[in-house]
Amino acid sequence: MVLDQGHLAAMEESVQFDIQRVKGVKNILFGGEGLFLTTLTGPGKVWIQTMPISRLAGAIIPYIPTGGN
Repeated sequence: MVLDQGHLAAMEESVQFDIQRVKGVKNILFGGEGLFLTTLTGPGKVWIQTMPISRLAGAIIPYIPTGGN
């Protein structure tokens, strides 16, 4: 399985992973991915998330109550 590294939530110890740089200038500029992809191989379970944690945090921050409001 190949995915953007920000979408990997967890994996079992039996899963091997490798991080590779995205190839090609067009892919880097227009691919919509980061500069690196994670390659996962082997037996075991992998849990992925649809939104990287940094974007998830940014999406919910406006809805978190603050002490001033």
